[in-house]
Amino acid sequence: MSYGTMTSNVILQGDSGSGKSIIVQKIMLNWASEASKNLYVVFNLRCEELMCVSEEINLTELLSYSCSLTSDQISQMLQQSPEKMLFIIDGFDELRLTQDIYDMSEAHTHPLQKAPPKVILCSLLRRYLIPKSNLLVTTRTNNTVNKLLKGQNCFTEIMGFSEKKVETYFQMFFSKEYARVRANETLLTACSSPVIRWIISEMFKVGADVTSELQTTTSIYADFVSTLVEHHCQGLSQSVPNLLRSLGQLAERGMLEQQVLFDEKTVNESISEPAGSPFLCNFLSKRRIHQETMFSFMYHSFQEFFTALYYVLLDEEESQRKVRELLHTVERGWALSFWPQRDFSTADVEVRQSKLLQPVILFLCGLCKKEWIPSFFEKHNMALSISIETQLKEWINQCSQRSQSEHMLLILHCLYELHEKSFIRKVLENLILIDLSNTPLKRTDCWVLKCCLQCCEHIRNLKLHVTSDNLKMLQPELYHCKELWLIMDHISDDVVGLVSAAAEGKNLNKLNIKKLENYGKLSGFHPEITVSVRDGDIKLSFCTSEFTSTVAELTLTSPRSFISTINWVKSQNKQPLFSYGYLSSGQQEVRLLTFLQSVSGLKKVFLQDSGLTEPFTSEIMSLIQACPSLNELSINARDHFMLEEVQSKKTSLEKMGWTLTVLGNLALFKPYMERFTEEKLKTKQEKSESGMGESSDSVLKAESSTYSFLEDVEVFTPELSGDEDKLKNTYRFVCPHAGRFRCSLTSLVFVMEGEGEVLYSVVSWDPGLLHSLGQMRPAGPLYNIDCSAKSVLRLHLPHCVIFSEENKDGLAVAHFTGGNIEIIQPLKVTETHVIIDIRELSRFGLIWIKTILGFPIDGQVLLFLRPVTVEQEQKILNVHLLPGNVPVTEVQRLHHNKSYMETTSKCRLFTDREYSLCCQPEDCEVQPMSEMFQLDNFGPSYHPTFEVFLDVNIKEVRLAVLDKTEDGKEVWPRRRIPLTAPSKGVDPPAHRRIPETEFVNTHGDKLTQRASSVMAIADSLKSKNIITPEMWSKIHVAEPQQEKMRLLLNTLESKGDNAKVEFCRLLQENESDLVNELGPYL
Repeated sequence: MSYGTMTSNVILQGDSGSGKSIIVQKIMLNWASEASKNLYVVFNLRCEELMCVSEEINLTELLSYSCSLTSDQISQMLQQSPEKMLFIIDGFDELRLTQDIYDMSEAHTHPLQKAPPKVILCSLLRRYLIPKSNLLVTTRTNNTVNKLLKGQNCFTEIMGFSEKKVETYFQMFFSKEYARVRANETLLTACSSPVIRWIISEMFKVGADVTSELQTTTSIYADFVSTLVEHHCQGLSQSVPNLLRSLGQLAERGMLEQQVLFDEKTVNESISEPAGSPFLCNFLSKRRIHQETMFSFMYHSFQEFFTALYYVLLDEEESQRKVRELLHTVERGWALSFWPQRDFSTADVEVRQSKLLQPVILFLCGLCKKEWIPSFFEKHNMALSISIETQLKEWINQCSQRSQSEHMLLILHCLYELHEKSFIRKVLENLILIDLSNTPLKRTDCWVLKCCLQCCEHIRNLKLHVTSDNLKMLQPELYHCKELWLIMDHISDDVVGLVSAAAEGKNLNKLNIKKLENYGKLSGFHPEITVSVRDGDIKLSFCTSEFTSTVAELTLTSPRSFISTINWVKSQNKQPLFSYGYLSSGQQEVRLLTFLQSVSGLKKVFLQDSGLTEPFTSEIMSLIQACPSLNELSINARDHFMLEEVQSKKTSLEKMGWTLTVLGNLALFKPYMERFTEEKLKTKQEKSESGMGESSDSVLKAESSTYSFLEDVEVFTPELSGDEDKLKNTYRFVCPHAGRFRCSLTSLVFVMEGEGEVLYSVVSWDPGLLHSLGQMRPAGPLYNIDCSAKSVLRLHLPHCVIFSEENKDGLAVAHFTGGNIEIIQPLKVTETHVIIDIRELSRFGLIWIKTILGFPIDGQVLLFLRPVTVEQEQKILNVHLLPGNVPVTEVQRLHHNKSYMETTSKCRLFTDREYSLCCQPEDCEVQPMSEMFQLDNFGPSYHPTFEVFLDVNIKEVRLAVLDKTEDGKEVWPRRRIPLTAPSKGVDPPAHRRIPETEFVNTHGDKLTQRASSVMAIADSLKSKNIITPEMWSKIHVAEPQQEKMRLLLNTLESKGDNAKVEFCRLLQENESDLVNELGPYL
């Protein structure tokens, strides 16, 4: 280990038994052996031992517990250079931090201040003590550590031993027995875990027969216990069943109380002669800590296993109760993990405990299988409770449908431990997505995934983060996927088969591969590489140089060409970084174009942020001549002036049969004759001869002209259809010919090169998308657009910004596709629209890229009157303040059960300003009194800004919107609003005018008080994407039952009638008597 490059914060994460403490000891040994000049002193602080200190101490006293130095000697050391000190905090999970400890640590800033050890360690981690020192923290879970540590953290995860290292170990110490390990691929893979390798080694030492029957982690542990019972349990004062129950009871106590060390008295109360039994010596470790004898389990995973064993050795009723409480604790922790800013509250403590208890569930699943249970259990008359198998299966089935990606790996491990093919198939084939991309998969994880995938004929969508070595293990099973997303350390020749399969599209029809960014100080620049395969085309994108943001995007048809291109990219980046001083970005691009002349099956080339030098322009001409398969070349230049060199080649291009179109900084090269089918070509010729429509060339010329596009655009009204499952509008436009077409409902403008069907809808800016934007924020609805004919050339997205010198360059477009995000700079921004060029259709949304507060926008005020029920004595008017580019039809769709009160709606609003609503008559009630307006309400849920409560007999109100920042200035002047006039909006379809809405509106209070099946209904609504995982979590943790139902009904209010229809159907299934009593007409 090198200490010259020591990072101030290092987090070392690993599962139980992965060897974290051994690595710490190795670091201490290396430091002492090397006599490093970079680190003056290293302190190893073992949290489990420091938690045994009950009195208040200071930092120097705490450090003296971990070494043989006196407090005076340590005080002198602390006065030396702190940047040369390393504090190793081993076993962070044992601290069990709470909000009180967190708060107390803020005041602990001096080494001589006294406090409990927890407070001192927390203060050390938060840099209140010795702020310039180095820290290394070992943990089983890293979320809490990340919240404590300040500055940039270096995160390292222990992945286990490679297969080669496992082989080296066994060949060195157990060369004769290694053949048995190698014959069992499951066992060989499991030995990548240090604790499993130790178990197998111990079994070899006593001459145990390690057979091929060991197929799961649980079976290995159970066989180990069985072996030691047979060899070391003669002459014990306790019977074997009592001994195992006592050991399990001690383990459970430690798991529930997050306790690792047990005092001698506690252990003796449970187990007789704990230090004298050879059997117990393999599981319990005895040591002296601060003059007191303490015991701990040899490995934490033994504590987890014996807890599970204890549960199955209990009687049926008690076993089921314990397991039910365990599952509830884990699931509650999952739900609480969605809560924002948990800090170190009770919720955070429960989340941490949930993560630490999860391995117990795995061992329970394994112990359910009779075939894995050694015969010694029967020999010692130990009846194992297997009734919990049904309990566990139900839990796994439910969690697989509603759990987030971070929990999916646990579910797969549970399925593997159960080892039941039919159940695995049932669970996995019902899943739309298996997302394991949030963390790199270990070798054991990949083996579990491989075995689970073998049980399924088809997997819809799979996302993985794997190394190239682990990909080899998984590859045969990955062909069963319909869509596959891979994040890899590097892209090797091994992916050729997957790329070929995706290009053929037989089963795997969509493939995305992304290489992680990796910068080495001396190893050269390693660019991010992204590969996507769809409809037979292989799209490859990469950065051409470290020193610029130039991105190359290629479309090919040959898998071999794809690999040769990647290998070329790698070859350009094997030199040390300093050598790039002699190779400019322009030279890199020239070399790329030279190489591409030899690539077969090259269809499209796109270079983003390119420098157009004269040699580069010459290579463009050579590439066009050398590649007959090329049908599009587009280059987005860094500067508009760079395009002059390209434009000088226009005559030469025309002689070669190519056109050049320049739009802003974009140069687009295309052959004269597009590769249309004969039928399409004939249609285009007929339209041209008859004067119908426009050619794509004339459209582009008109787009580039100076006049407003609104003067030469056709307005259309799209077909509108409702999506029952997604609760959204889908717009359909059938384009008859080339031209510009503006949607009358959304103001979207499509620039078409020919006929085609365009489908589009407003989708959610979900939290994952917003997080990927960083500081940028949405500035309009997110549209999902598709055109099977691929005839959309350009897109005009309506904006609502009123421009000034300060904000005129603040808009861009976010393009989400294939799991990636592309920020598109506009070709042009008009007073009403942002214009972009289209290469691939998917999701597009305007974003605001400047951090400016309080800029003006065109807004709108929309009014909806809720239906009055028999039990109500008031009318309720919803008032929405919305950005002007939100389609009114979208808001109407969500609130179609209310009356849309059409009135003049336009107004000018400022973002981040406070507004209030003025209403007459004055005895009506408005809530809230005021509200901050922010540019974030772009659907698909449009909640009211204000609610006005009126007497049921009032026929008319007068409303105005006031700007509180400008002393109550009217920004939406006072106007009359008749409350009896019929809505002039779009009438909802007949299938939406349903009695279920009235049922929920009328009987909401009674349902809140009497319904008892809230979570069953919420589970189903979440599985249909009617409620979000975040809302499901809030409902899950809410208490009592009435609060759960109240939250659910409030959520349904914003989801529309389709959600209420589904709610009523589920209520009828679960509580038919209640429904029949309240609403027999349903």
